Amino acid sequence: MDSGTVIRKDDDLSTKIDTSTKKPVEQPKIQVVDAATPDLGTNGLPIVPDTSTALKDPATAPKANNKSWKEFIDELTTSLRTEVLPNKKIKEGTYAILLEYEIDVDGQVRATNVASDPSNSFLEQQIKERITLSAPKMEPLMGTNGKPRKAQKRQTITVTK
Repeated sequence: MDSGTVIRKDDDLSTKIDTSTKKPVEQPKIQVVDAATPDLGTNGLPIVPDTSTALKDPATAPKANNKSWKEFIDELTTSLRTEVLPNKKIKEGTYAILLEYEIDVDGQVRATNVASDPSNSFLEQQIKERITLSAPKMEPLMGTNGKPRKAQKRQTITVTK
């Protein structure tokens, strides 16, 4: 119970605390579950947890991200070579493309900047569109406080026409 008294820095707490009565410790309630009966959803079918997209260990997120990003970049490079480079708007030569992207706190990938050398606005626009439409959803990177954080990343792609 709160007595409404003010406790100052130099007060002795032993005079303020009532030690004559103990607060009873509440035992945690244990729910008994029959292992033979699966959880049933509203439609009567068993509920199966989705473990395909959720990683259990946040430390493995960067490894999974690296693998899925590499697969995506390989697909993007192949797509650029077969669909974009044959276009007449792109001159012959080798293009070095710097892709700057961001992994958001929800795992969405967003292209922040695309630059090519030699500069070609058509090629840059095509890359931005393809990343916006087909970039994989990544596991967000964790900050030191254990909460997801935004991450700025860079990728260099080299293609030759």
